[in-house]
Parts: sequence; structure tokens; C-alpha cells
Amino acid sequence: MENFTSFKNQIEDLANKILNQHNLRVYEINNFQDFESDVIQILVEDQTQPNKPLSFDILLLVNEDLSTMMDDIKGIDNQYLLEVASAGIEKPIRNEKELVQAIDQYVHIEFHQMINKIKSLDGTIISYDEKDKTFKIAFFVKGQKKQIDFTWELIQQVRYAVKF
Repeated sequence: MENFTSFKNQIEDLANKILNQHNLRVYEINNFQDFESDVIQILVEDQTQPNKPLSFDILLLVNEDLSTMMDDIKGIDNQYLLEVASAGIEKPIRNEKELVQAIDQYVHIEFHQMINKIKSLDGTIISYDEKDKTFKIAFFVKGQKKQIDFTWELIQQVRYAVKF
């Protein structure tokens, strides 16, 4: 879609107004071609529990409301398919603020360098010290519970994870 960036903010503002009524918010908005159709994809998450599973019924309702209201956005002249979907159970955590929201959640972290002989781990974020900007994570190594502290700057990649 041509000029998608020029009206992406309008779509996000409109989507958040509708999503807010359902305690949801925009996680990400994408535009791509799929089977020769232009697709506007809006990935959403719960406002208070970002990794909470979302019901299909809510997503369908939001899609219908948003589809009707997007017709009023100036600049979208092309035909498009609107897709409103969950951002996913293992979505990336993109910044420090999102990681703070992940306290008590199970995550997968890869560090830039070894921390206590660990380069990556799966564990539960248990706290955040705002003064030191330090996170604490609990995890298991060979059946033994461990904890380490780290800062956002030490993270190469972090995402929510599924605990088996």
C-alpha cells in the first residue's frame, strides 16, 4: 500500500480508541501483500496482562468495529484486507518498559555476554529495582533454583515463553 506510513498513526489512534473499550491496546501495525491482496494487520494485546490469551470473539468484534470506522480515514484509497489478531504467546519484549510489565511472567532471554556463566535462559521475571534499573529473574539449572540480576542493556533478545 502506497503511503502506508502517512496514515499508520491515524489507524493506531483509531484502533486504540476501540481497543481501549475492551481493555486491549495496539502492539504493532503491519502492512504487507498476501496472495496479491493488500493487508493491514493490527496485532493487539491486553492492557494489563500483555501475555494474556485473547478470545476469538473479542478479536472478531474489534475487527468489525474497526473495519467500519477505518472507512473514514482519508488516504486509504486502495482495497485492503483488515486483520486484527493477537500479538502471540511468544511475542518479543521490545523495551525496558515492556519487560517491567512482564514481572511474574515466564520469558526467554539471550544476553550479549555471559552472566554467571549463562548466555541464555528461560525463567520468571520476579522483580525490578527502579533505582538501580535492575531486573531479577528466577530459573532452574539441573533442578536447582537460581536467580540472577541484570539490566536491560545486557539483553540481546527477550520474548515471552511457554513453560512446559
